Order: sequence, then C-alpha cells, then structure tokens
Amino acid sequence: MQEAFQLFFEKTYIIVVPTFKDTLVHHHNMLHVFFGNGDLQLSAGEKDLCGNVIILENDIEHKAPDGEIAFFLFVDPTSHFAEVLREKFLKGEPAVAVNLSERNFDKASLTEDDIKKTVFDFAGEVQLSKLNLDERILQILHNVDSFKHLGARVSELAEKYSYSESYLTHLFKKETGIALKSYLLMRQFEYVWREVMKGRSLTEASMDAGFSSPSHFSDVCRKLTGISVTKVLESQKSQL
Repeated sequence: MQEAFQLFFEKTYIIVVPTFKDTLVHHHNMLHVFFGNGDLQLSAGEKDLCGNVIILENDIEHKAPDGEIAFFLFVDPTSHFAEVLREKFLKGEPAVAVNLSERNFDKASLTEDDIKKTVFDFAGEVQLSKLNLDERILQILHNVDSFKHLGARVSELAEKYSYSESYLTHLFKKETGIALKSYLLMRQFEYVWREVMKGRSLTEASMDAGFSSPSHFSDVCRKLTGISVTKVLESQKSQL
C-alpha cells in the first residue's frame, strides 16, 4: 500500500513525509533538509551531492533527490535552526551532503516524534525561535507568522507600521536576507496546507489566505515546491 502524505508543523520548520518521487525544478525561500533511506543523489548549486542527508540553502534551484526520501524539512530562513544548518553544515556552501548513522524509516508508521528525534540526533538541540533581529522586524515577523497579514501587500504593511515601502523593503531584506514579499507568500502557502491537512477544502483555505483562486494557489505551490497539489490531494483520497 502507498504511504500517506503527511505534514507536521513545528514553530520554525515544516516536516513532509512525501508520497511523490519526482518534482519540477523549483526554488523557494526556505532551507531544505532531505533525509533518505540510504544515499540520496542530487545536483544543486553546480555540485553533485551524495549522502543520506542533503541540505540546501534557500533560493537554490533543485528537484527532489534521486533515492528513497524518508522525509524532508522546510526550514524558516529567519530561525535559529537555519543558523545551525548554515554554521554547522553549509559553511557558506549552497548545498552539502552528509551522512547520519545509517537507519531505515518505515514511512507507513513514521511519527512526528520519530522525525524530531532524528533531527535532534543530526543537528542537536534546535532552538525554535527567531534570530536576534531588529525589534521592528521581529514584530512584523511575529504577526506574519501568526497569519495576521494573510494576503497583505508590502505597501499595506508599510502603511500599517508607519514606514515608507522602500525603507521597509530594504530593512527586512537587510535583517533577514530574504524579500518581505517572498516571506509573506511563504506564510500564505503554509497557512493553506495547515488548513487543508485539518480537513478544510482547498477552495476555502486558499481564498482565506488571500489567493485569488485555488488554481492560483496550485500555480504558486508548483512554482515554490515543484509539487502538483492535485497529485497530493489524490494520494490523500486514495488512503481513505
């Protein structure tokens, strides 16, 4: 029987237990960590990588690695977890492959606690908090992460927080390393999947998040992750 697609939401990262093996070439503003049953192979950042754990910096073009992916993480680039990955593993490189002590995962029974233990064994104790950023930016991040600004434009946030649009755009990018527009989109994307995994319809969740239509969300999902929303939802229905 095919394993069920699963999502687990932590404070600064998202866990995905996939059913798919192939994705389109894509890039996004989150760091990636792939954990494999055995070696994974991936070409990214002009490097050929092989290991049972592959880590990608944000905004690196890639596809899903070859090999059996047990699970992977999307990591908030403004978090301490991202800082650990950069300092301990990436060390200025866009992508690296490393090896965790060999272990096999039964995806059909893989739990959130199993995965969190594996992440701990790999990266150590990860602080589920933001980096030490400008207090003004931390406040905006807190509100965006709490889904208080779903569908908001940068110009609307600038007005709300009494900044010029150009200054807020510059300050956010300087502090976090990513564009505010991209961060807003990332949280919209997360909101929809959270709601869909709770059982809400894709139409309701995507419209609540500020997307113009479910097909708009599907297009964004394909662009950000290389994943077809239709295929994921079909795989979920097949488990019922």
